[in-house]
Amino acid sequence: MSPRFGLLLPSREALLWGGADAEVVLGAARHAEDAGFDSAWVGDSLLARPRFEPLTLLAALSAATPRLELGTAVLLPLLRHPLTLAHIGATLDRLAPGRIILGVGVGGDVPGTHAELAAVGVASTRRVAALLDEVERCRRLWRGETEDVELLPRPLSPSGPRLWLGGNGPRMLRLAGRLFDGWMPFTPTLNAYAAAHAVVVEEAERVGRDPRAIETSAYLTVAVDDRPSVSAEQLDRYMLGYYGV
Repeated sequence: MSPRFGLLLPSREALLWGGADAEVVLGAARHAEDAGFDSAWVGDSLLARPRFEPLTLLAALSAATPRLELGTAVLLPLLRHPLTLAHIGATLDRLAPGRIILGVGVGGDVPGTHAELAAVGVASTRRVAALLDEVERCRRLWRGETEDVELLPRPLSPSGPRLWLGGNGPRMLRLAGRLFDGWMPFTPTLNAYAAAHAVVVEEAERVGRDPRAIETSAYLTVAVDDRPSVSAEQLDRYMLGYYGV
């Protein structure tokens, strides 16, 4: 399969520098589609890095861009009740059949993540276990396998939107290979990516999955300038200010 290219949309930057104008984000998505990109993505943060709410934004993007795959990079499901998340996911699958990818994660072990979880009454301990529980609940609701409640509408896809796991640690890599439709890492070098991907493949094979069925991606930050030194300086400044690395 040929490589596909996606663009992370400025859902945070539109608040910081765009006057909170949603058209900044929608226009960027339309431009990406016209330019031949295959997908567009939005991030998630409730308090630590304020931005447009990503799932609401995906609904708007589904109408603005008829071709692009649309996803979250990444969503923090623990900020949302499983029933609410499943309902939204099913609705998105109806609005943009086959085009929705929910990249999910637990957030970094940093004060900002802990503060966001505390604000919605969720303990920040055992975040991975809580994420897996929420994902399983969503999938059961999408498949109609719950006894106490019935979710309507069901997604068009029997298994619901595709779920990709974001993460680089050994446990997250094994979980991606075992349980998820795709893997979204943040790795600094090609060698690190190759080593991490090998873990995903090994775990998939161990549990009897075809590793080729697991979609893989590379989350890259780029700075474009005709002068390499200027580009490198811009990239270093951005990475330090945004990620602290």
